[in-house]
Amino acid sequence: MNGQEMVAVGVDAFGGPLRPLRLPVIAAGPGEVLVRVAAAAVNPADLGMVAGRYRWADEVRFPLVPGYDVAGTVEATGQPVVAFTSHKSTQRGGYAQFVTLPAELVVPLPDGLTAVDAAPLPLAGMTALQALDVLGEVDTLLVNGPRGAVGSLIVQLATARGTTVVPADSPGPVDAAVDVVGGAVARAAFDRVRDHGRYATVVPEFWIPGGVFAAERGITPRVVSVRYDRIGLMGLVEQLAAGTVTAKVGAVLPLTDAAQAHRIVGRAEAAPRVAGKIVLVP
Repeated sequence: MNGQEMVAVGVDAFGGPLRPLRLPVIAAGPGEVLVRVAAAAVNPADLGMVAGRYRWADEVRFPLVPGYDVAGTVEATGQPVVAFTSHKSTQRGGYAQFVTLPAELVVPLPDGLTAVDAAPLPLAGMTALQALDVLGEVDTLLVNGPRGAVGSLIVQLATARGTTVVPADSPGPVDAAVDVVGGAVARAAFDRVRDHGRYATVVPEFWIPGGVFAAERGITPRVVSVRYDRIGLMGLVEQLAAGTVTAKVGAVLPLTDAAQAHRIVGRAEAAPRVAGKIVLVP
C-alpha cells in the first residue's frame, strides 16, 4: 500500500468544516492491521472531537479524521471485522476508505452480519456494558433515553440480565438510573432513584457536584468513561449475530455527506430527525 492515497473526511483545525481529504494510506506495522472500511458509524463524541472539546493522550495531529466505529475487511486477508479505533490514543479515525489500527482493536465479524449491521456497535455497546457493570445487580432500572443508541442497548442488556427496566414516566422510586441524555433530564432521573440507590451517567459534562446530586441522599454519581474491552466487544458481536441484541441504524449516508450526518446528530436547525445511528459508507 506504499504510496497509495485514500479518500477521507476530516478537519484542518478545531471547529473547521468537515471536508473531503486525500491522505496517504498508512501501511500496517508490527502488531497492526489495515482495514478497508465498508461502514463507519457517527457518534455524538465525533462532534466534540472536531470542535476541540475532546481530550487526547497526545498533541492532536491535523488534518483530523474523526470516527470511533468501523466495520470492513482486513486488507491482507479479506477477513470481515468490526473495530474500535480508540481515537484518544491512536488518532486514527474511521471516516476514511482505510484505517490502520492495532490488531487488538479489531474483532472478527461472524457470517451473516453486514458491515452496516456491525458498525454502530463498538462505542455504544461497550458504553452500555460498562454502565451496567458500574451499577451492579439491581432489580429496577430507569434509562432516560431508552430509544437512543446507548440507551436502547442498555435496555436490551439489562433485560437479558433479569433487571426490570422502568419507563421514565412511571411513578415511584427505582433502585438505579442511567443518564444518557444530560441536562434537566439527567437531574429528573437522579430524583427518581431511591435513597442509597445507584446512579450513573455517560454524559459527564452534565454531572454537577452538589445541588440535586446531594450527598445526604447516599447516592454517589458515577461517570462512565468508556474503555476498550476486547472480550466485551466480542461478546456483543456474538449477541448481535444471534439476534439477542440489535444496534439500530437510522440512516446510511455516503462518506462525503459526513457534514450532514454531524448536523443530524447535533440536531441542527432544519436537519432531519433520525432514530438510530447514522452510518457512513465510503
